[in-house]
Amino acid sequence: MIKFYLYPPAFGEPTASPFCMKTWCMLTAANLPFECIETPDPRKTPKQKLPVIEVDGTVIADSEIIRSYIENAADIDFDDGLSDHQRGIARAVIRMVEEHIYFAIVADRWGEDDNWPHVREVFFNAIPKLIRGVVTGFIRKQALRNLDGQGMGRYTPEERFERVRRDIIALRELIGDQDFLFGDHPTAADYSVAPMLRASIVTPIEKPLAKFIKSDPVLMAYVTRVTDRCYPQGVK
Repeated sequence: MIKFYLYPPAFGEPTASPFCMKTWCMLTAANLPFECIETPDPRKTPKQKLPVIEVDGTVIADSEIIRSYIENAADIDFDDGLSDHQRGIARAVIRMVEEHIYFAIVADRWGEDDNWPHVREVFFNAIPKLIRGVVTGFIRKQALRNLDGQGMGRYTPEERFERVRRDIIALRELIGDQDFLFGDHPTAADYSVAPMLRASIVTPIEKPLAKFIKSDPVLMAYVTRVTDRCYPQGVK
């Protein structure tokens, strides 16, 4: 049995992290038996991040490395049926959403003063209220320093939105009139893209990124299809 360590639910999502949701979708698609173990604290994991899976005492960290394990263990290829050209596009799309759009979501949640109280209360409710403000203030400062180092934190909200707006348009054009990014069945890119779009639209205080996605019928229909096909039962 695979032990799957992930962040608890947040803002109506099965888990606070789109990377954890990506792994959840892949484990489900592969029909591998697994047990979900929720934890808000990743500090003892190899990379101090989640998701992590544990198999027979071996800990595997990072959603992409976990993907490789799942494909090998289940003898499947999540990109089966894609041409080499499509596989190249899929990899570029995954990098775009995970290394660019994701950090815009983090900035909307952690960097905006109206969203931060919601993030603090949901993500850190296990910390006693007496010290929660001090502890989470330090954590927030570290997160904002990381955003500044990554680059997204150096843009104004308007500049940030304009950067990711073009990414979202690219996703919409790629979907077109298809059910999924590359046809009539989900592939690895869908397991990355849909959780990231969902994370964008459930941010507590709605920002331009969420409004833009929610106003687009192609994107919202796509999110619904992936949710219905790939997410745990009962998730809307």
